[in-house]
Amino acid sequence: MRILAPEPAANPHLFGHAGAEAHFARAWRTGRPPHAWLLTGPRGVGKATLAWRLARRWLAGDPDHPAAVDPAHPLFRQVASGAHPDLVRLAPRHEGLVRGRRAEIPAEQVREALAALQRTGLSGHRRLCLLEDAEDALNTEGENALLKLLEEPPAGLLFLIVAQRPGLLPATIASRCARLPLRQLPEPELARALATLAPDLPEERRARLAELARGCPGRALEAERGGWLDAYAGLLDELERAGERLDATLAAADRLAERARGSGLQAAVDLLATFLHRCARTAAGRRPAVELVPGEGERLAVHARALGLDRCGALWEKLAALAASVETLNLDPVQALLPLVRTVGGTGGMTAASRSGAE
Repeated sequence: MRILAPEPAANPHLFGHAGAEAHFARAWRTGRPPHAWLLTGPRGVGKATLAWRLARRWLAGDPDHPAAVDPAHPLFRQVASGAHPDLVRLAPRHEGLVRGRRAEIPAEQVREALAALQRTGLSGHRRLCLLEDAEDALNTEGENALLKLLEEPPAGLLFLIVAQRPGLLPATIASRCARLPLRQLPEPELARALATLAPDLPEERRARLAELARGCPGRALEAERGGWLDAYAGLLDELERAGERLDATLAAADRLAERARGSGLQAAVDLLATFLHRCARTAAGRRPAVELVPGEGERLAVHARALGLDRCGALWEKLAALAASVETLNLDPVQALLPLVRTVGGTGGMTAASRSGAE
């Protein structure tokens, strides 16, 4: 199965954000473009991909330059490889991070990068600083170093700052940026994106990924790469068995914990949170239009009747709090997830017996 979307720095594909691109170009053509832009939106919507495309346009010196979309162009390749002398990328490294700690960029690294931008090129020469995951990347010292250059930027220096949760950014930084808020893609555009980026996937599977993605193609592709739909099918099976035996309940919690250990706690939380969210919608009379796995609707109906809307919501809130506690306190994921699985799984034991009367 082919997925054609490379990393954002080397991705020529962009879907659904032509308006944001046009807004950037119009501001540029006024002759007095903002020196800093803040790109915001949900995870996987295309923020970083757009930022890198705008970076190529800026470094090429033309808002319509073909280098922005042509992977064969020398400038495109130079930017993608990180070899462009007038580009500095600042992004936190999550690899090897101790659980519970933020993936910060050391303040000294921020200062050195920004100093390099001030030294590079002639006065007025085009330079660019691209800051990803900005709300997580900077500590107080790094924020102060960035703020100093935002307040007095050299001519020709552009900042592109990407944040999923802009409310966590210091107001002193956010207030100095023009905004480019990106919205979830409408269904037709999302379908076109997935058909282009994952052409070998069956249409039915792409439809399930689109249902899961909530308008964010990156989220759909991440789910496919991580085997999310198969893991969700396994979770439904485990929850059904969990209501029948304690050892099966332990097995369900352990399955989630193994996913937490392998892909991070959020991967496990996403599985259970998605189930609770869809269960709550079913309890409210809004059954999902697309099943994520065959037979999901029937299973959700059984759990929804047993749990009820209020309890589904309460469990969802408890799960969110639990995830924060596990990360912060370094708790054992199995023991942390077990009570929730036992509560939800207690409704699953009636699934087999009640399935015939679920509808």
